[in-house]
Amino acid sequence: MLHDLEDLSLDASLAVRAARERLDEEFAGAVGHETVDAILQASWNHIDAAARLKHHVPLLAERFARGQLWALARMAGHHDGVPAVLFLDTHDAGRAAMASGLLAKQAGSAVMTLSAGTDPDIDVPPAVLEVMHEADVSLEQAFPKPYTPEMLRVCDLVVTFGDGQRVPLPDGTPHEEWDLPDPRGMSTQDVRAVRDRLAALVTALLARLPAAAPSAH
Repeated sequence: MLHDLEDLSLDASLAVRAARERLDEEFAGAVGHETVDAILQASWNHIDAAARLKHHVPLLAERFARGQLWALARMAGHHDGVPAVLFLDTHDAGRAAMASGLLAKQAGSAVMTLSAGTDPDIDVPPAVLEVMHEADVSLEQAFPKPYTPEMLRVCDLVVTFGDGQRVPLPDGTPHEEWDLPDPRGMSTQDVRAVRDRLAALVTALLARLPAAAPSAH
């Protein structure tokens, strides 16, 4: 638990305290303080173990914790009416991250979009970052992360990219399988083609989602 913070540097301790305060305030009435504390600790440990750039750990740990707390809040009945979509592939370093970024750009706050992997990589490949930047979608702060059972239970739609048969989706979970190649290791030109196909699929998906409409950009 993150009580004394004796094992962290001063800067890290201050960052964790600030993150905990933000998450406590954001999920007040939906998730208890002890749960926030435990999830933030687990998220910090997960991100810190994989991060190459340690100064990114506080931000990424808070983001990872926020997604898990959001799922728990929904499971407890705190639903804001916003449809949620989880993009799930093996590594969360290509198709899932790209699709999530594209949907977030098109839908804004009208849709909650998540990405995760069954076997997440360490980081997103440079070619993926480059072609997404061309589309005005920044994945610089994206990080591959594992899915959780809570994510599967609370999302209104799960989109998989080849991992659909390996993930135990809860009964009744709406699910789509998108057949696109993994862009990891591809040339920039080929990754660009995957991006464009994903953009078309995301546009069509957004039109099908209930209570969702593109935001102005």
